[in-house]
Amino acid sequence: MLLMNAIKSGGYMMILNELANQVKKLRSSRTQDVRRNRTKNLILGAGIGSVVGVAAGILFAPKSGRETRHIIADRTGRTVKNLKDNVAATKEKVFAAAKEKKEEVSK
Repeated sequence: MLLMNAIKSGGYMMILNELANQVKKLRSSRTQDVRRNRTKNLILGAGIGSVVGVAAGILFAPKSGRETRHIIADRTGRTVKNLKDNVAATKEKVFAAAKEKKEEVSK
């Protein structure tokens, strides 16, 4: 009788442990989704901000057309470079996090 109760409680503990593991996995996937959305929103915001900045620069530029075009080309180049750098940094962070999770799951 005591042995049967011990076996039953061990089974219940296994079930509870499995449920706890599933909850951890669900939280982890939600966290990753939130991070992806934040990154996507950051990149989208940077792009929109750049376009608005360029448009405002064109509208309020007190310089000649040639100077304005030169400034626009320069700023656009810098913005594209910054955007590429941000995307590369974000990509590295995502890969590092994925690698860390993979190692964590392997253990």
